[in-house]
Amino acid sequence: MISKDDFHLPPFARKLKRGGPATTHPKDAGLVLGYTGITKESRVLELGCGSGYMTVQFASIAKEVVSYEKREEFLVLAKENVQKNHLDNVTFNHKDVHEGISETPDSFDLVFVDIADAERIVPVAHSLLKKGGYLVGHCLQMDQARKLQLELQKQFSESFSLESSIREFEAREFGFRPQHFGLTYTAIMVFGRK
Repeated sequence: MISKDDFHLPPFARKLKRGGPATTHPKDAGLVLGYTGITKESRVLELGCGSGYMTVQFASIAKEVVSYEKREEFLVLAKENVQKNHLDNVTFNHKDVHEGISETPDSFDLVFVDIADAERIVPVAHSLLKKGGYLVGHCLQMDQARKLQLELQKQFSESFSLESSIREFEAREFGFRPQHFGLTYTAIMVFGRK
């Protein structure tokens, strides 16, 4: 039976310190990793690192992660979580991305956006992505997702939004059936491909 405390989190995630920022659930992280196809050669730009949950996942796969966070307490937490996982390919920036991002154009394979008003960052993110690269927004509210996808449609060759639900099954001697509860809505993942 799924416990609300862990929802079968992978070992690395169980040791991450939480507090304050919402984390991207593994089912949503799986959508990002699966649909963007980042590899050990990828460069990832993360706008809004929160607790560093996605930072750790990106850094475990990608060549390099550049992360921006405006809230100092979140940045401290994310750095601590990255250090716990012995990752040295992450560069952190304490800055509000709406005040500017100082990165080289056409240099990232993925821009992951987990900030309010994500639609405002689309033109800048588009310029920072390599051709074929993805912008992915982690949107907690449907209206936020709608605004972001509408903005992506103006500049990106492809855009789509996905939601993932989990329903665990229970095995008994007399049958195999879904449990009476599951993890349904957590976020909408909005994708744009350059």
